[in-house]
Amino acid sequence: MCHTSARNPDFYRLLLRIDQDFAEQTRSQHCRRCRGVLHSARYRRKPRGLTRQARAECGDFRYSFCCAECRRRTTPFSVRFLGRRVYVAAIMVVVSATRACAGTAAAMHQLDELGVPRATIAQWRRWWQTDFVSTPFWTLGRAAFVPPVETVQAPASLLERFAAALQPDPLLCLLRWLSPLTRSSAMSTVHEGR
Repeated sequence: MCHTSARNPDFYRLLLRIDQDFAEQTRSQHCRRCRGVLHSARYRRKPRGLTRQARAECGDFRYSFCCAECRRRTTPFSVRFLGRRVYVAAIMVVVSATRACAGTAAAMHQLDELGVPRATIAQWRRWWQTDFVSTPFWTLGRAAFVPPVETVQAPASLLERFAAALQPDPLLCLLRWLSPLTRSSAMSTVHEGR
C-alpha cells in the first residue's frame, strides 16, 4: 500500500518541501517568548532506513531556529523526522504497520532489506501501543476517528483510515497528521525508542 512511497526518492523530496513550508511558517511567527527575530539554527541528522538517493532528497538536517534576543530554540513541525529517532518517520510508520499486520511475505522481505533490527522494531511497536496512546495529542486526536481506531494495530489502523478516506497518499497524510508530535514541546513522551 504505502511501501512504494516509502522507497521512492521523489517522496522524500516532497517531504522536504513540506518541512520547508513548516519552517517558513514558524520563522514568520517570531519567538513565542519575546517576539524576537528567529535565525536559522538547523542541525544535522543522519537519517537511517533510506537508500543513498532517497537520503540525498530527504536532507540530512532538521529545521530549527534560535531567537536573536532570548536565544530560545524553536523547532517547527516535521514530516521527515518523528522526534529524536534515527530512522525517518516514513520508515518507522511503514515498518511498524507492516509488522503490526503481519504483511505479505513479499512486503516483509522488502522491509527486511531496510535493515531495521528486530529490537528497534519491537521498541517502535511498544511506543505505538503505550507511549503514543498516552500522549495528549492522541487523547484529543482519536476523537476524529469514528468508529474508534484499533490502537493495538497502530499505525496500520491509522493508515487504513486515511486510505479509506480516499486520500491520494495515506502515508503522507498520516505523517502530516502526526507532525504536531515532532515539536519539542510534545517530545517529553515521544523521545523514547529509536
